[in-house]
Amino acid sequence: MSKIGHNSRGSAFKLIALILLGVTIFSVQPAQVDAEAKPPVEVLTGVRLVNVEKVDLASNTYRLDFYLWFSWTPGEINMTQVQAFEFLNGLPSKDVVFAAEAEGFLEYRVKGDFVKTFDFSRYPFESHTLVVTIEHKNMNSTALVYTVDKDSSLDSGVNVVGWDLLSFDTYVVEHEFSGNSFSNFVFDLRVGRPFFSSLVKNVLPITVIVIISLLTFFMAPQNFGQRIGLAVSTLMAASAFHLSLLSGLPPTGYLTLADRMMLIVYIIFLFNLAVSVYIMRLVDAKRNDDAARFNGKAAKILVVLAVALIAVQLFI
Repeated sequence: MSKIGHNSRGSAFKLIALILLGVTIFSVQPAQVDAEAKPPVEVLTGVRLVNVEKVDLASNTYRLDFYLWFSWTPGEINMTQVQAFEFLNGLPSKDVVFAAEAEGFLEYRVKGDFVKTFDFSRYPFESHTLVVTIEHKNMNSTALVYTVDKDSSLDSGVNVVGWDLLSFDTYVVEHEFSGNSFSNFVFDLRVGRPFFSSLVKNVLPITVIVIISLLTFFMAPQNFGQRIGLAVSTLMAASAFHLSLLSGLPPTGYLTLADRMMLIVYIIFLFNLAVSVYIMRLVDAKRNDDAARFNGKAAKILVVLAVALIAVQLFI
């Protein structure tokens, strides 16, 4: 009897276990499937850029002032969750301008510095893109995605001293991080240097210095002392201009367009000095006719050299 009772109790336990397993499968699995099938919440995001207060090339920063707003469907997400966002490339101040959770709307006034590594390879004729990137702190793209509000705009009074406004754009991208994908709302303003102003300020002065240096080819070979003195003094002026030209830039591990331009200048100066020294030796050897002929040939070689150097730089 004891053995029969033991078997009966074992069968009862197995039956109960099977029932519990069935309840778990039919109650838990559908809930998981529903949760996975639920689409992410869409948060409409817009921006109005009011002002660009400063672009600091030396520190790779820029200070912006703008309005940022979010719009969503009430019931899908609450305001506290919407507010849990961050700026990926800055820590600006943000003040709530208008908040209406029942209507699903929240607006901020944002002011502060943002960071981006600028590309100076085309300096002083370069353009830069001032970017601001927004990402939710906790909810990945399976739970929340940002969408662009078409009312986003650039305020009519926006201007950046010393720069031309080239374009303004808003878009959404996916950011992969630690195995998760996060929705990013991004807006950017592209600015460029005025071409004519950059030409006059950064190219014309060194062009004048080079022309003054090349006046040595119009001097008589016998005046080699004055030739060398003029070449050296203009070389010093060119070096000082080069340092001044790059003073507002951070250290870079590559040559800018200004560096390559100055490299051409230095090669021309080196050629000019070498010619003057060789002419001096010819004059000291009483070979004045040879010195005059060499001076004429050197002037023609200089033209070919300058054209070749400029052509090489244009295709680098």
